[in-house]
This record gives sequence, C-alpha cells and structure tokens, in this order.
Amino acid sequence: MTPAEAWASVVAGEDAAIYAYSVAGARVPAADRRRARAAMDAHRERRARASALVSAAGGTPPPPGAAYALPEEVARPRIAARLLAEVDNALVAVYADAAGASIGSDRRWAARCAADCAASAVAWGATPQAFPQSTA
Repeated sequence: MTPAEAWASVVAGEDAAIYAYSVAGARVPAADRRRARAAMDAHRERRARASALVSAAGGTPPPPGAAYALPEEVARPRIAARLLAEVDNALVAVYADAAGASIGSDRRWAARCAADCAASAVAWGATPQAFPQSTA
C-alpha cells in the first residue's frame, strides 16, 4: 500500500466517522454529548490533516460520501454508543495501515491516532483489542 493510498483510506474512514458522530452523537446520553462533540471535532481535524497527506503523497483525497449506511437505526443511546465504538475501532486498523506505509512524523502521528481511536472505542464500550484488524 502506498502512502497516498493509506492516507486516502484514512480520509474515507474519517468521513464515515464524522457522519456516524453527526447521527449518533445527538443520541448518546446527555452526559456524553460534550465528549461526542469533541470526538467529532477531532475526527474533522484528523480528516483535514490526512487529506493534506494524500495530496503531499501525490494522490487525490477522496470526496466524502453523500450518506453512509449505518448497521442499524440509531434510536437509543446504547445503540448510538455502540456505533461510535465500532467506528472508532475500525479506524484503529486504518491508522495502523497508514503508520505502516509512512515514515517519520507522519508515522508517529498515525500511531498516535490509532491509539486515540482505540481509547475512544473502549470509552464508548468496545472490548479492548491486542492488535487491530488490518484493512489490507
């Protein structure tokens, strides 16, 4: 996987995460909404940086989808939290792939993002994983 391909996967994953947070963030318990907003802002910032890395690697960042299919209707707080855990957990592997395809500060940033996404997934209720499932 080239760096441009890896970072393009990150952009696509972050777009999906932003969509999920925009839907599910409003449906988490009231006490968790501030955390959901902060996480969505972090996903937006990471998407912007990953998009710049795609361009720097000679690629074209993928555009966001018009909508994304959610695994189920997000009608209850528990379902919302589960969706956010799944989205963040999926990004762990995407960032691990980006770290593997990168060097230097970009590699360190991807590894930090993978760790941040793993911690967020666990905070939303995911089971901790020893190693991410690769998307490659």
